[in-house]
Amino acid sequence: MVRRLLLVAIVVAAVLVMVAPAMAFNGYRADFNVSSDCAVCHTSTPGIPQVYGVWSGTKHAVADADGQHARLPNSMCAGCHTANWDPSKVIPVATATSATGVVTWGAANGVPTAPQATGNAPSSELDVGCSSCHQSEAAAHTGTAAKLASADICGQCHSRYSYTVDTYAITPLPYVKVTTLPTPGTPVVPNPNPTSLLQPQMAIGYETMGNAANGWTPEALSTKLNVAFPSWTPTPNPAATTAAGLMQYWKLDGQDTPWVVNGHDGSATQYTDWSGGADKHAQALKDLKAAMGPNPPATCLECHSADYRIAPDNAKPRGDQTKYGITCVGCHTPHDKGTATGVWNQDFTPQLITDGQKTLCVTCHNAEIAAVDGRPGTAAPGSQVHHPMDEMMNGTGAIDVPQGSPSVHKGKCVQCHMPPTTVSRGDIQLGANHTFKIIEPDVAASVTPVPLRTTTPVPTAAPVVENITMPYSACSTCHSRPDDPDATWLQNTLDDRQAAMHNWNDQVTVALSAAAKRLGFAGANRATRIANANAALNAIKDKGGKWNASRLNFQKAFTNQSYIVSEGSWGIHNWDYARTIILKALHEAHAVTATSVINIKASPRSVKIKKTVKFTGKVTTSTTGKVTIQVKSGKSWKKAAKPVSLKGAGTYAVSIKMTKKGTFHYRAVFPASAKQRGGTSATIKVVVKK
Repeated sequence: MVRRLLLVAIVVAAVLVMVAPAMAFNGYRADFNVSSDCAVCHTSTPGIPQVYGVWSGTKHAVADADGQHARLPNSMCAGCHTANWDPSKVIPVATATSATGVVTWGAANGVPTAPQATGNAPSSELDVGCSSCHQSEAAAHTGTAAKLASADICGQCHSRYSYTVDTYAITPLPYVKVTTLPTPGTPVVPNPNPTSLLQPQMAIGYETMGNAANGWTPEALSTKLNVAFPSWTPTPNPAATTAAGLMQYWKLDGQDTPWVVNGHDGSATQYTDWSGGADKHAQALKDLKAAMGPNPPATCLECHSADYRIAPDNAKPRGDQTKYGITCVGCHTPHDKGTATGVWNQDFTPQLITDGQKTLCVTCHNAEIAAVDGRPGTAAPGSQVHHPMDEMMNGTGAIDVPQGSPSVHKGKCVQCHMPPTTVSRGDIQLGANHTFKIIEPDVAASVTPVPLRTTTPVPTAAPVVENITMPYSACSTCHSRPDDPDATWLQNTLDDRQAAMHNWNDQVTVALSAAAKRLGFAGANRATRIANANAALNAIKDKGGKWNASRLNFQKAFTNQSYIVSEGSWGIHNWDYARTIILKALHEAHAVTATSVINIKASPRSVKIKKTVKFTGKVTTSTTGKVTIQVKSGKSWKKAAKPVSLKGAGTYAVSIKMTKKGTFHYRAVFPASAKQRGGTSATIKVVVKK
């Protein structure tokens, strides 16, 4: 087996070394290998991932099957729809078409009429090939699983309306850019503003795996592409890129929002959305390490690190070796188009790693509460519930609350968290918005529209500028009305319900603080309510689960409150269930009653007759009142000395002279009062000798 694998490795290396020079003059990168080279091994070779066949069915594989973007002089298309495009190489220009549709191509820069000669083509292949993401240079081809988790790989094209850091010298195009070939018999319009500079809107020559000089370290996309948010720094060269081609954002109160205005046939701006600071997925690993240290456990990495997620089971990185949060491959599979389709456009194939949003989001957004006998379980009292979104949608997991009341919002994560925001050429772009940030109806209705379309109703009329508003809110997919497309009629309901939940949660925090004081765990800083509650929680946990009813109620209230706070929707995901949970937590916190905690010590525990034993201790829930030391007589207890008053710190001390020989059992009793229950200490033994 080892010899077979060695032979496969030698063959792969030989193929890569042999094919690398073959495409050296096509496109920008000389180390680019076409996909058919990869097919040699990734189609039927044992021990190697068989991904070529399924990849062939994705849109990447047919991105420019008709050659449209490669042959037309359109720099905003070819760099992403073809592989390894070189903007400095001439692209043949259609100068005219005959009545029968035969194209006359112009020659420029010494290149003959189309198609260009092999080796002089502006791109290496007419689709998004394997090396566009994998970089099939032999020295970089192994051990790339972690590197492929970088979102920059997808961002080189999924950052529409960004622009290159560098400008590129090009042959001025003699004719205007066109998106389709001219009508037969119609000459192409001469270009009135030819330019010799270009700043394309996609990365050029981006080496996904780095190069030999930098030790095959993936280079940052920012070295090739400016994907700034929310403003452009540095600004592009006006001679190379027009302002109309720059990213624009909807404005709220005059400030840029995280949501992109400009779109592109399905919104090719996913990287810009994700990397703009609004999406917590991008920060998932950074936030985890900030909370748990540089080497978080594997149980957390599965949902916080894309490079951990995609690594083989036998080669998972340690926490301190992981580099990326939840990037593109955390949710999407590059090779398989899958069965999921777009919510707003059924023609979309988002290539999700599961069959759709109903299962994808909740693979991580769940509290992992174990089932019991095949039925949904509940959280353990005293536990900290962690992001129970799935449980909230299902109406399960909380303590002492009826289980199984699913929400009407179940399975609709995308409709609420990813509504389209972009508009291009007057049309709504129906790709999901990847900020994942909720756009409330009032926000969607009040963002500043950008005049994106100018129309002329009749040839003699003055142009009319139309302000196209943001197309969707988080609610409008399901709740829009003809006279209210943003679904603003729901805004008051959202606000009122969340305000009520926050108010109840504040009441629970106050009640838990008071309960902590009643239990005697108020802590040093009585003004810090949460600290008091945590002190009580930790002290109760130290009892090893031996809790009385009051302590158990405290634990339940704490856990039910943490369920609501961690889930984070404040009643919107499942109003009936969330309201029931928080009110149950409030009831449980109020049910915590005070029980005096008394301890007792004796010194010495063994004495001679007529000697004195000193009994000391503390009442942890009071600083006033009297303690009585009792001694057991047969089956009953009787007073062994006069009651003594507590000192300022709640301590007491009683000295008793031993007048009889034998073994005696003593305890301390603190009587009940109008404010609190009484309590009794444990029993201690004293031996009196002759």
